[in-house]
Amino acid sequence: MKKFVILLLAAMILLSGCVGQKAAVKKGDNISVNYIGWRQSDEKMFDTNIETVAKENNLFNPKIKYVPLQFIVGTGKVIPGFDEGVVGMKVGDSKTFTIAPEKAYPFNPNMIRVAPIFQMYPANDTLPRIFNVSLGEFEQFFGTEHKVGDIVELPDTNINITILNITSEVSLAYDLKLGYNVWDARAPWNETVIKIDENNITLRPNVTKNMTIQLPNAPWNTTVVGITNTNITLRHNAIPPTTVNIPGMFGPIPMKISFNETSIIMDQNTELAGKTLIFNVTLVSINK
Repeated sequence: MKKFVILLLAAMILLSGCVGQKAAVKKGDNISVNYIGWRQSDEKMFDTNIETVAKENNLFNPKIKYVPLQFIVGTGKVIPGFDEGVVGMKVGDSKTFTIAPEKAYPFNPNMIRVAPIFQMYPANDTLPRIFNVSLGEFEQFFGTEHKVGDIVELPDTNINITILNITSEVSLAYDLKLGYNVWDARAPWNETVIKIDENNITLRPNVTKNMTIQLPNAPWNTTVVGITNTNITLRHNAIPPTTVNIPGMFGPIPMKISFNETSIIMDQNTELAGKTLIFNVTLVSINK
């Protein structure tokens, strides 16, 4: 009996010690943290979820709610190095860890496109007089309930087309005449119809040498520097490095644009790509 009581007391003491220990973060835990992040290269802070710190470092954004960051460890909701860095932390712990680019935002050369400053375009544009599109594509742009002989206008242009036939495909003909001035909201210039034959319609851009044009969505302007019977030569005019937002499937995508002597460099890598990052993290809670 005495031996049993001693064993029972020992078990109770051991259990009491375990209850008093704090749980450590492991993969799969739902946790909340406060954090401050800065670049190792220049020690410049780039992000925090702590409002007072954001205001002190000119990072405050009134559209952001400054609350603890909540995520499930190991599910990819944060960068891999952050996921790994919080493992083993206990509530109330603060930890500083360094994350190499390959565990943060790796630099991806495929996210960079290069275009020449000087570009040549054909002096003439040729359209087929008659063309076919699928019925589904036609109805997507023009709706249903159309019949042969109807005339519809191409969206965002002043171009009319006539419906010649409707089956699983729709046969269409451009309604254009010699001398007609064609405009398209997506084009940098208007065009004039200069020739119509049995099969094709030929148009010529309405541009002159030294004319300045604005390409759609480009933050720079462009000058026409040469015109021949076959080609139009354009020069894209350099601007200081800038960042623009381009449309993406899940929202705008920032793109950095810069010029050198021969090219335009368009880089969609994040500002943090290729950078070693340092985070100071405090574990607020392990949520059930």
